[in-house]
Amino acid sequence: MGQKVNPIGLRVGIIRDWDSRWYARKATYRDWVLQDAQVRRLLTERFSGDGSARGSRARNRDAGISRIEIERAPNMLKLTLHTAKPGIIIGRGGRGVEDIRAEIERIAKQKVHINVEEIRQPELDATLVAENVASQIERRIAFKRAVRQAVQRSMRMGAQGVRVLVSGRLGGAEMSRRYADRDGKIPLHTLRADIDYGFTEARTASGNIGIKVWIYRGDVLPEAPVPEPRMRVERPTTPSERHRKGWRRVGAVRKTAEVERAESEGQQERPADQAAEGGSAGEEPEEHKEDANAVEGQVQEATEGPQTG
Repeated sequence: MGQKVNPIGLRVGIIRDWDSRWYARKATYRDWVLQDAQVRRLLTERFSGDGSARGSRARNRDAGISRIEIERAPNMLKLTLHTAKPGIIIGRGGRGVEDIRAEIERIAKQKVHINVEEIRQPELDATLVAENVASQIERRIAFKRAVRQAVQRSMRMGAQGVRVLVSGRLGGAEMSRRYADRDGKIPLHTLRADIDYGFTEARTASGNIGIKVWIYRGDVLPEAPVPEPRMRVERPTTPSERHRKGWRRVGAVRKTAEVERAESEGQQERPADQAAEGGSAGEEPEEHKEDANAVEGQVQEATEGPQTG
């Protein structure tokens, strides 16, 4: 199935949008489809560099148009041109766009708005790669060298897989044959795989040579939903869960209610026992007082130092 179906048409509505986006009733549908075909043919012939059916491509006229998007409003036709050389289309002072707009308005018979978008990496566009290979074959460059350089250039720019297939009277041979070169992987049956497909023909003296290009640019995965921030709700704490002052050792076992009650009763009985023994809770024993006085004397001698007289 992957070799019999256009990879772009297979993914339309899944990871790729339509090139023509409009809605028409039964009376106008046929006319609008014909207008779209005429507009695309006009732009392709004007900027592809093909002056004649058998002539070679004029490189100074080739604007490298990859895709033409058409949108329709009730009274306006909007065109978006994806090209690698926007300067050729725009022209000096925008004269090129004005000429194109006048020709298209003559076909569509309504107001036309043209938007030109530049393709930053033409090596990752299958249509532009096929056009490049075709132009080299028309200039009598060895087809194997042209195909191999196109594959290497695309892989160097970040493609995950490239396949190029040329078919026809290669090298001017009497019998037509096919030659293919590839690198990486081309998962044609994976619908989330972003595979670009391009086709063109090289017009040579011995006949036309078809060029097909598949470029795998990675998977298109759905965006992960952003989690909504949750509001923190504080619930009232019970008396047993309230924070107690003081440090608690990490990993200590939580005391049960019976142990806490026993400790609290012991702290209440301790001052009464000390009073019965004849001493107050705030007074220190005589031994501790003597030790404190000795320490203070040593500190005072160390700070004053030896006296010399």
